[in-house]
Amino acid sequence: MPGKLGKIHDVAEELARNADAIASLTVLGAGRSVPAHVHANPYLALHMLGGYRECDEDGEAAIGGPAAMFFPAGSEHRMAIGAQGLVTVIVEFDADRLKPILDGRPDPRRARRWIGGEVGRRANRLARAWLSGAGGERCFAMTEAFLRSALGQPSCRPGPPWLDEVEALAAAQDGAGRLDALAARFGVSRPWLVRAYRQWRGEGLGEAVRRRRVAAAAMLLEDPETPLADVAVQAGFCDQSHMNRVFVRLLGRTPGAVRAARLELSSPAVARTPLVNHVA
Repeated sequence: MPGKLGKIHDVAEELARNADAIASLTVLGAGRSVPAHVHANPYLALHMLGGYRECDEDGEAAIGGPAAMFFPAGSEHRMAIGAQGLVTVIVEFDADRLKPILDGRPDPRRARRWIGGEVGRRANRLARAWLSGAGGERCFAMTEAFLRSALGQPSCRPGPPWLDEVEALAAAQDGAGRLDALAARFGVSRPWLVRAYRQWRGEGLGEAVRRRRVAAAAMLLEDPETPLADVAVQAGFCDQSHMNRVFVRLLGRTPGAVRAARLELSSPAVARTPLVNHVA
């Protein structure tokens, strides 16, 4: 039986709702394990920050970048949250709402994952639209169009082993020269390696580095005694102004608003102040 909407766990902020769908920003603390559970209603999860290991009917997968996951009603899954916590945008649907979205396709019975690639890139863009305060009905329409298209695409396939190595090198201070060496080791040019990375991950190397820095800064912001300028430097930003711009671009919120929300990314969540400081 379908359940009442609004039962998604670990909600930090409700973004929008209508009669048959609710969009929320959810936050889970670093190192947390979420045991096997089911949801009464279908929902779409859009990755934003941090990472985790997902285990469902299709096995186990690591998710740490642009990605979307669709869970039909009653599907079981469990989660192991990584060292930077996890921030996602979740859109929960009444089951009847899915019928026109499916547009004649069979009702999916198993969870679906799209990690990286074109679907991941579009999922990231959709998550940013939700966090930008672009408008509930507009974003619901965008979400339905995204889901209709994504369900017609195959789930993710394993990426090449060099993806994580390229991302780690890009984040290092001397990453540029080491990327050249890595490309030479693989017998390809550095531009080819960068393009291939973007194609697989659904984001460029620079975007990946900025996302990781925002995740690191979000955890540092949990200490109210650390000045924002110090947080910026420790997280790898040029300065506080640079950090502010990247936060607004990625999350639609300033670092100050994120600090006030008490996301508790470094530990299991407690009472929070809603993240209502949208930046259009």
